[in-house]
Amino acid sequence: MSDSDVESALGVACELLEMTQEAIIRLIIREWLEEYGFLPIYDLDEGSETEGNA
Repeated sequence: MSDSDVESALGVACELLEMTQEAIIRLIIREWLEEYGFLPIYDLDEGSETEGNA
C-alpha cells in the first residue's frame, strides 16, 4: 500500500463519516491505542440496566 492509497482511503472515510482528516486520524490512533491496551476503554452506555450493580 502506498502513501497515496492511504490518503485516498482517509479522504473517503472523512467524507463518509463527515469528519476532518485530523479528527479521523485521531479516531484511528485512539482505537488502535485502546485495542492494544495503551489506553483504557470507556463504556459509554450510561443507560444500561446493570448500572450501579457489581
